[in-house]
Amino acid sequence: MKMPRNKVKAVLVTNPSNPLGRTLIQEEVNSLISFANDKEIHIINDEVFSRTVFYSPCFTSVMDAVSNRNLQDCSVWSRIHVVYSLSKHLGPSGFRVGMICSNNEAIVSAATKKS
Repeated sequence: MKMPRNKVKAVLVTNPSNPLGRTLIQEEVNSLISFANDKEIHIINDEVFSRTVFYSPCFTSVMDAVSNRNLQDCSVWSRIHVVYSLSKHLGPSGFRVGMICSNNEAIVSAATKKS
């Protein structure tokens, strides 16, 4: 009996990480983009803590890294999704506002319907 293959659809990355605020260095972000491009998978990058980096290398958004590599015309551009929240950045008690940034029309449409 042949076993079904699991197909990875996406990689979820928290950059910067919580609670230490460690960030991926530029080479790691580029490796992640190349991996996603080669495997034709999505990157969901949680950047909720991007404004609270203290002692780590400079934070680089995966969207900025893709733009810097001039990959906007490649298929990977529509498979990059960034999650962000104002509640961690601004710290208002009980105020929960989040967003997803994506160049994928299906993702934007689904997120818009749910909000």
